[in-house]
Amino acid sequence: MILLVGATTITLTALQAVINVPRDAFRECMRASADKARSENVGADAFEAYMRSSCGVQIGSLRSALQAFNLKNGMAKKAAAADADLTIEDYVSSPVEHYRFMVGGAESPTAAAVTSKPPKP
Repeated sequence: MILLVGATTITLTALQAVINVPRDAFRECMRASADKARSENVGADAFEAYMRSSCGVQIGSLRSALQAFNLKNGMAKKAAAADADLTIEDYVSSPVEHYRFMVGGAESPTAAAVTSKPPKP
């Protein structure tokens, strides 16, 4: 029994490691893109396209790894692709919102909630 649990743990760790390398590369590319975009004065609205263009290889690699991981876990091919796309969108949206806040293109969601006045009765 212990051997089975150990083997399962090792297998799951190995599968997760397949995703970690492209995810880490993508995160590093996003950081570098944000720094470069700030130095080039890229506007808040243009940053997402800028980042997708500069990190296209990393996005493709991560999408492939996520799809492969989902397929190995029993997902249908179409569902695995859709899930990978949603995960990529989640990974992209956070740095885009952060960049907008940093360059002054939008107010921070938490700051807006704190500074907004309550509605009058």
